[in-house]
Amino acid sequence: MFSAWYFWVPKILGLNYNMLLSKVQFWILFIGVKKKGSISEIIKRSYSESSNQGSPFNPEEFAIFFYNIKEEKKDIYKELRNKSGVYMLINNITKKIYIGSSLNLTKRMVSYYYYTNSDKLSKSVIIRAMKKHRLENFSLGILEFCKKDSKVCLNLEQKWLDKYKPEYNVLNVAGNSFGFKHSIETIIELKQRLNKENHPKFGTVTSSETKKSISAGVKNFYLTKSHPAKGLKGKLSAQYGIGGNSVFCYSKTDKELIFPSINAAKQHFKVRWTFLKKKLDTNQWITLQGEDWIIQSVPKQK
Repeated sequence: MFSAWYFWVPKILGLNYNMLLSKVQFWILFIGVKKKGSISEIIKRSYSESSNQGSPFNPEEFAIFFYNIKEEKKDIYKELRNKSGVYMLINNITKKIYIGSSLNLTKRMVSYYYYTNSDKLSKSVIIRAMKKHRLENFSLGILEFCKKDSKVCLNLEQKWLDKYKPEYNVLNVAGNSFGFKHSIETIIELKQRLNKENHPKFGTVTSSETKKSISAGVKNFYLTKSHPAKGLKGKLSAQYGIGGNSVFCYSKTDKELIFPSINAAKQHFKVRWTFLKKKLDTNQWITLQGEDWIIQSVPKQK
């Protein structure tokens, strides 16, 4: 820039520079810029080292590392946008860690920010820890990026779970609680703990737009996916009514009626759903539309 200035200004304005002072100015500027870059690098390195004093991990072990997930929120959204992979959340106070995977890392972090900053109760161990110790005391490290494939993500997550054995992960199997069943005592305790106003969805109202989106998604699923009752409508559909368990009705005149659900039988006989439910598998004759019937959940043995 200054070379162009020194060359063209005298030609345009007809002015002459002192060549000695021009050279002095150039070298002062050149050396000053170099020194400024070195000082900035030293400050940046010092800041990184001081910021990492509480983290038990070296940032170089990760594909990307964020020291403070609260302060670096924008950078996290920017760097992880539309990326999938395995991540580690580090509590810099207790030194405990959590390992997870996601096909969309940005959305996963959005959920952490939302639930941590909300007043809603959460059964997630890591979210409860974030609420207790605050977001600024957590670091985020991306262990590995991968393609958007759930099986690939889960396999990689399992590899890192086996290596680090994180304290915040309730189960040591990747894929959250897939295939895991709670005991009866645990289920009862969870129901009592999340009852009424303690439930995360208590007091929320689903908007009409959300209802329309859910309805459209369900319709699109059944239009594009194959299922046993595809094409069947009304009382013949297995989705007709709650449960979808078949009901077998036999009359004294040897008539046989088979319905895909109690609700379908209720619609046919024009009676209450609870009435049929109570009489199911009792082996008692009941009068429906002027005719005696026995209703049961299994077919009659011939």
